[in-house]
Amino acid sequence: MVLPLDTRQASIARALLVQTGVASLDQLAADLKLTHRVVRYNLPAIEAYLRRQGVTVRRRRGVGVWADGDPGVRQAVAATLASSTGPAVLEPSDRQSRTLLALLEAAPEALRSEVLEGRLGISRPTVRRDVRAAETWLEQHRLHVRRLPGVGIAVRGSEVEVRSALLALVLEAIPANRLAVQTGTASASSQEAIPAGLESWVAGLDLPTFRSILAGELVGLDEGDPTVVTATVSLAILVHRVRANRPARLVRGRLRSLLDHPVSESADRIADAITGRLGIRLAPAEVAAITESLLGFVELTDPAASAGADLLEIVDRVVQIAALRLHPSLAEDQHLRANLTEHLRRLQVRIRYGLPVSNPLQLEVRKRYPDVYDAAAAILAAVGSLDGTAIPTEEVGFLTMYLAGSLERHRLRPKIQVTVVCPAGMATAWILVSRLLAEFPQLEVARVVSKTAFQDAPGDIPTDIVVSTVPLDGPPGTIPWLVVSPLLDDRDVRRLARLVGVASQY
Repeated sequence: MVLPLDTRQASIARALLVQTGVASLDQLAADLKLTHRVVRYNLPAIEAYLRRQGVTVRRRRGVGVWADGDPGVRQAVAATLASSTGPAVLEPSDRQSRTLLALLEAAPEALRSEVLEGRLGISRPTVRRDVRAAETWLEQHRLHVRRLPGVGIAVRGSEVEVRSALLALVLEAIPANRLAVQTGTASASSQEAIPAGLESWVAGLDLPTFRSILAGELVGLDEGDPTVVTATVSLAILVHRVRANRPARLVRGRLRSLLDHPVSESADRIADAITGRLGIRLAPAEVAAITESLLGFVELTDPAASAGADLLEIVDRVVQIAALRLHPSLAEDQHLRANLTEHLRRLQVRIRYGLPVSNPLQLEVRKRYPDVYDAAAAILAAVGSLDGTAIPTEEVGFLTMYLAGSLERHRLRPKIQVTVVCPAGMATAWILVSRLLAEFPQLEVARVVSKTAFQDAPGDIPTDIVVSTVPLDGPPGTIPWLVVSPLLDDRDVRRLARLVGVASQY
């Protein structure tokens, strides 16, 4: 049975049918991980569909939304929605990752916009918007987008760079524990939402086979080392591209150098194992590509490796600029220097061997430490490059994490003082306090007061921000304030993040 509702509308309708009471649009949107606007936009279609089934959707301003009808009918309609399908609506992250994947899979050939429209079920303007976003991402991974009139959209760059970009896309979008499940080295995974299209593509790579091949040829691998998962995915992508007739091409000098390297003996054995198990014979350029990857993975995990003088000079420069921009005491933090030195050594290896750099915490770090993030971006811009190669933008997030960690460790980062205002009965206030501290570690709750006490003597409460669960007449002066739900829903978190970002500048 095909429904007149798309998959997103069906999920909203099911939520309304199974809920036992009234819910605000914000609560409904938060439960479904949608925005308030998306829920509101889709309600008319849902109301029309449910009305034909004998269920009425009721809305009341200031109260919320609910489904009204016989419980048996509601249960039956919910079951129908759960077992039937309608037009698929992809979440933005899933749709954008599918766009990137499609462009990379087609490379170096062009892909027509109409193909993307049909494959993803989206409009041409959405395709154009997603391709622009993909273009920015690809530029950061040393690939370029060419628009060929009458032909399509093509990704230009070497095959080695395309494979590296595919690996980076996987590592950015799928958590390591989920990849470990795919390789067969773990039995449980997180429940966080990830792009379904990309995870399905990875499932088709047959990672357990390549993990087994690596384990058989490289004795002593540490199952808990995330580098092993990366090596497995990298090898699987190489074979996937060979099967698709996308061979690697290396310049003669680089090819000869890699084939003559002692590590190429391990690469030869891996290539022989692939031939024996899968019947795929790898050309010398592919064996050289495996050698280069192995060299990178070996250097990343070498406990005896040390940083060179050039790298130590970069660390000195980073710390000096950070001390000027954030706090003078950073210059004396030897733990910070040691961490940065090891991190930049590993970055140097990744750049040298074309291994991807991914930081899944980039957006969260930027949201939580906006001032430190801006300083980190300026610092890396001043440093410029590493070994003549531009430093990846993901490193801004990593540097932010090191600098913020040092500031927190030495209590050099002053907390933003927040006053929580609530009704006279303050039981719900402590739920809000716990949510505030969990979402914003840079906050410190200075005081929890009732609305009456606050408005009687607001000037007696030193604070940077006021967060209230009830409407206020307004704090005096220029103190920023915000009215939120006691449960601090997703919309509140976004609004408060903007307020905290402003307060952190002062």
